[in-house]
Amino acid sequence: MVVKRCVIVSASPDSDSEFIKSHISGDDFVICADGGADKLIPTGIIPDLIIGDFDSSGKSDYFRDTEVITLPVMKDDTDTQHCAEAAMDRGFKNILFLGATGGRLDHTLANLSVLLYLKNRGAKGRIVDKYSDISLLENGDNKLFGAKGKTVSVMPFVSKEVTLSYEGMLYPLKNQTVSAEYPFTISNIAEADEVTVTLHKGEALLIISND
Repeated sequence: MVVKRCVIVSASPDSDSEFIKSHISGDDFVICADGGADKLIPTGIIPDLIIGDFDSSGKSDYFRDTEVITLPVMKDDTDTQHCAEAAMDRGFKNILFLGATGGRLDHTLANLSVLLYLKNRGAKGRIVDKYSDISLLENGDNKLFGAKGKTVSVMPFVSKEVTLSYEGMLYPLKNQTVSAEYPFTISNIAEADEVTVTLHKGEALLIISND
């Protein structure tokens, strides 16, 4: 049996319902983090699960047939973090986050941290918005297909420094150390349809611009 993808919709005020709709397929398992559920009302998509303390969303009749997990308002974890844990508990290893950037910076940083939580547990997370496709590099070779002409950035993440190599990029690297205080690996350009970004050491975000 092929395990479906899980899509988690968070409540960023910058997110757009039509953009969210365009990234959800009919066979996705959809989880909404609290106010993320309100983003689905204009789309006609019914989520499979809603998780939250409902401080940013009401329990609309639109979702009367949807499973709901109510969290306490006083808690340490974010609603999106709880959604990621629920997705893994249900066997999902491929998780797409929508509506997870913009608005409050602390929320965006917390959602980026969820990508590391998933990676450390053998799952793969991606955050997609109008501007970027964001993921964590896997250790070793990371192949990017159909990449020619795209703008690619790599940012050290929760690491003082990382070691990288590039193949197929305008500005190549070979076992280059990049520090968190001076991340010069911004806005590189893919010159080949297949690009290899190799992470030798550390943790780093891969950001592919949607321009």
